[in-house]
Amino acid sequence: MEVILAIDGGATHTRCAAIDRSGRLLTQAEGGPSNHLQDGEKNACATLAELVQQTLQQANLGRQEVECISAGLAGVDYDGYGAGPIQDLFQGLGFERCLIHGDMEIAHAAALGGGPGIVVLAGTGSSILGVDASGRRVKVGGWGPLYGNEGSAQKISERALTAAARAYDGREPSTALLESLTKALDLSDFRNSISFLYGPDARNIASLCEIVYQCAVSGDEVACSIFEDAASELAQGVMAAACRLGLHNSPVVVSYQGGVAEHCPLLVKSMRQRLAEALPDACVRPPLWKPVIGAYLLACNVIGWKAAVQP
Repeated sequence: MEVILAIDGGATHTRCAAIDRSGRLLTQAEGGPSNHLQDGEKNACATLAELVQQTLQQANLGRQEVECISAGLAGVDYDGYGAGPIQDLFQGLGFERCLIHGDMEIAHAAALGGGPGIVVLAGTGSSILGVDASGRRVKVGGWGPLYGNEGSAQKISERALTAAARAYDGREPSTALLESLTKALDLSDFRNSISFLYGPDARNIASLCEIVYQCAVSGDEVACSIFEDAASELAQGVMAAACRLGLHNSPVVVSYQGGVAEHCPLLVKSMRQRLAEALPDACVRPPLWKPVIGAYLLACNVIGWKAAVQP
């Protein structure tokens, strides 16, 4: 049997799938984060090595049956920057043919089936990748948690915590976020969030995005405004990509990937409305497949397999 090991490595979760030549998914293993820029090379490499081994065991495969490893990772840029340590890892594990992509590359390939267009990746972090018919690519965003990640779970959660803190102080109107976040963090008082969220063992706040969304769906105005702003930021990124590619006055396909885009319909609805006004020739559509399939499709193009994805 010949298989491709396709990997989708994010800042929160990593997926490794064994897919055969007919496009059949044999098995898939999931683990923790594999962004070597945020979690360190040692931790990221350990996660990836463990998931590769787990996937092979689940599918009863040997390394000699792996035609190629194709990985899209949050710590790698669209031009391959940052791929070195991961390339070395897989080759050290005995895999000669390894393709290392940025996570936005596999997200784009999966969302649009390898065709041109603009894809918003809104997960733990965020970035936007545009590709025109000639293959020219531009990236917008992707600057990370310190000065980027607009529209991401991390930034939405950060803004919600800020709103809760200001409501606690009486500086801004009351919001259901205060009580909901206090409960979600299992705190008796929101002021205890300081010791809980800061320090050497600070937790990743991106998971709080789900709580923020629940408040928005329930009609909390502050939570709703956070998602409206997130949608506006992402729409601005799409418009910037379209302008840089010269597609702002032409038909262009726009899609989206990532946990926030997938699980927060209000965000997608709001982004769609903004794009309808700013890019009237844009067609916004759901992604064809999940990003891990994009890693498979990109590998097929390189090794000469006829790309096929079975349902």
